[in-house]
Amino acid sequence: MTITTEARTSETSDVLVEQLSQLLERLELPDGRLSAGQLEDVARAVAQRPDLFEVLLDDDGSVHRSLLLLQTSSYEVKVLTWRGPQPVDWHDHGGSSGAMAMVGGWLNEQSRDGDGADLNSRRFGPGDSGSFGPDHLHDVNFEYGRPAISIHTYSPPLSGMTHYDRTRFGFVAREFIPEMIQPFTRESPLEF
Repeated sequence: MTITTEARTSETSDVLVEQLSQLLERLELPDGRLSAGQLEDVARAVAQRPDLFEVLLDDDGSVHRSLLLLQTSSYEVKVLTWRGPQPVDWHDHGGSSGAMAMVGGWLNEQSRDGDGADLNSRRFGPGDSGSFGPDHLHDVNFEYGRPAISIHTYSPPLSGMTHYDRTRFGFVAREFIPEMIQPFTRESPLEF
């Protein structure tokens, strides 16, 4: 898939978006929804190129930050930083499949098992990656590393996430939070 200027959104500079687009075009991704495996390929490719995002990782004291690197009609790529313990909370991805690849630090993921009652656990460290389908429900937490940096990909692009409470009756939906993209301007600080 060729990524046209009109079909992409980002919170980064045009130069970095162009470099990222060129990298991802070499993966020869199809149009339409990407598989979990294809999303993992994208996350790993971007994670191996910290020059495309490390200049954006200001240490403003935030515990957890997220920055949209690239969004097309088929998928999106984000970089997340974790500077200390702060639960992300149990959430889904609004029907999107996803993947993540670690650049640095360590994260722990707990996810709902297929039976809906049991939990799975995975640790992610530098160079690790993983993917998930559209029904995945999980909680991701910082373990250690200053900062923990991860690349996340979603297809289709996130429309929002439902957050859940884990109760004795299972997972109960608490609220839906729509995904909003703020236009990036050089005058405004990067808020995550």
